Amino acid sequence: MKHLYQIRRSLHKIPEPAFQEVETTRFVLENLSKFPELSIHTFDFPGVLAEFSGGEGSYLLFRADMDALPIAEKTGCEFASQNPGFMHACGHDVHMTILLGLVEYVITRKIAKNILFLFQPAEEGYGGAERVISTGVLNRYQIQEVYALHVHPGYPLGTIASNPSVMMGIPQEFDIIFKGNSSHAANPQKGIDAIAAACDFHQTLKQNLPKKLSPQQIYICHIGKISGGTARNIVSDSCTLQGTLRALTKETMEILKSETAETARAVSALHKTEPEIRFLNTYDPVVNSPLLYDKLKRNLPSDLTLEESPALLLGEDFGFFTTRYQGLMFWVGSGNARVDLHSPHFLPSDEVIAFGLEVFKALLRAE
Repeated sequence: MKHLYQIRRSLHKIPEPAFQEVETTRFVLENLSKFPELSIHTFDFPGVLAEFSGGEGSYLLFRADMDALPIAEKTGCEFASQNPGFMHACGHDVHMTILLGLVEYVITRKIAKNILFLFQPAEEGYGGAERVISTGVLNRYQIQEVYALHVHPGYPLGTIASNPSVMMGIPQEFDIIFKGNSSHAANPQKGIDAIAAACDFHQTLKQNLPKKLSPQQIYICHIGKISGGTARNIVSDSCTLQGTLRALTKETMEILKSETAETARAVSALHKTEPEIRFLNTYDPVVNSPLLYDKLKRNLPSDLTLEESPALLLGEDFGFFTTRYQGLMFWVGSGNARVDLHSPHFLPSDEVIAFGLEVFKALLRAE
């Protein structure tokens, strides 16, 4: 296990952003080159698909994400990021280490199964899973089941958490730009105030959404950034709102998107601004197979505890896989609840590696 700890440290030092995981890909390929039993497929973007054909019939796919976040690390650890301004603040270094550990286990134990190991780029908001699928490489294989894990600081070490249904919802990022006309603040009648329109939109949307959705339709609408104006005494000719919509079902998301756009147009008509409405990246929900969840329950190693996790309004592009295939994702408790994912202080213990690897091995061995 110590050699896996060293792999984790090496990966933690070289965090790279989405679709720029060049050094990370090189490191993964160097480790996979030790196993001639693998067939290696690369893409015209970073990432690796390793094939092990040790049996007959269909394939199991195990996936780890590779990208890091634009965060300056503040853990103070001896193996901290060597790429200034970037950090593995979501545990992807741990995920890759676990998958490399699974590769080693499969090869050394000569597991008589067909397995795909996917080291996937760009999970953090750029849809690397969808990009991999779009290459068509997975169509070469009859894939029966897909698996992924994710470290979680909200669960203690030794705890695995999952559920038999929706595990993570749909994120939909958006920008709304209101375009007006500038004038001196002393002559507001000569301008069209884009900031006033943006403020009105923010309040109106928050008031309208509960009227369009039932109490059973769980959602989030959050405006995280507003940018507008050039000086305190000028009527602003432009104001941009950046926000995110979150839902557990596609039906609810369509209502959220429709109401967001309709509210922007209605507010613009009232204020005589011009609206520009942009819906950006979105993911499918992560929906676990009840059969695979039952498989997890029946085969969980005895030294681990299983909790049923609630559906969360987080986003994960593993949802693109669970839309196409029977899949399962689970949390691996990292035990540092005071430090959340995407924090500059997030640093899971090396012990997490063994727990995640145990579960992957158990799912691999199970019939």
